Amino acid sequence: MQAPQTHSCWFSPQHPTAAVRQPALLLAVPFAGGNEHVYRPWLPLLPSWLEMQTVQLPGRGRRFHQRNDLSIVQMATAIAADLPALITDRPWVLYGHSMGARIAFEILHLLPVALQPAAVVLSGARAPFLPPTTRDVANKDRAAFIQLLREMNGTPAEILQNDELLDLFLPMLQRDFAHVEQYRSLPDRPPLAGPPCWIFGGDQDPDISAADLQAWQQCFANPTAVQLCRGDHFFIFEHAPALLKPLVQTLQAALKILPTTALPLTAKLL
Repeated sequence: MQAPQTHSCWFSPQHPTAAVRQPALLLAVPFAGGNEHVYRPWLPLLPSWLEMQTVQLPGRGRRFHQRNDLSIVQMATAIAADLPALITDRPWVLYGHSMGARIAFEILHLLPVALQPAAVVLSGARAPFLPPTTRDVANKDRAAFIQLLREMNGTPAEILQNDELLDLFLPMLQRDFAHVEQYRSLPDRPPLAGPPCWIFGGDQDPDISAADLQAWQQCFANPTAVQLCRGDHFFIFEHAPALLKPLVQTLQAALKILPTTALPLTAKLL
């Protein structure tokens, strides 16, 4: 099967696909400040039949020249418009962390039933109808914002220690945080009746409580598994197998592929 020619600025293939398209797709949406490469450490954990593509957001990577002024809903709308060409005729799953979880949630609302993913994992985000934290990140001065980034433990040290890189990086990242703080899903939205969804959080995340994660269940018509992993807001790299396990297992069942290796589940249920 020939690889699809989507030519969309929103997607970036991570698996080397050559001339053959893998029969299943994982679409991963990055967190605030994240570029198209943030999930590269996951590649060795994926089976050969699963292609991973990441969403490439404006203001970073190859779209660095584009200012990231689009809201979360606007980004989701643009991504959903280009998705059909990417996912046609193959099962796919959706993942998003933090800001990416909010974008992924909005994508689910925009897709018709026939194009819904087989499974969804959302992590590192409070339920979308809850008010944002009181950090007021978008309005912090430079020093306070840098200190917050250090505390969150998600920004590489080589950026935090380099004033030139900070000059390039901080405006984009602060706008991302502003989008998160301004986003709120309407509380009276009908629950999504679509694919099974798993919610993950870090048990040491200072901004997201167990109750914030449990509240996601109000967004879905079917029961939603909520799980805690040991770690802070960026627990996702240490616990990648736990995040990927439900997605891979769902696709294995859809494609009738026998599992060859087990992805360990290192989370506790709430």
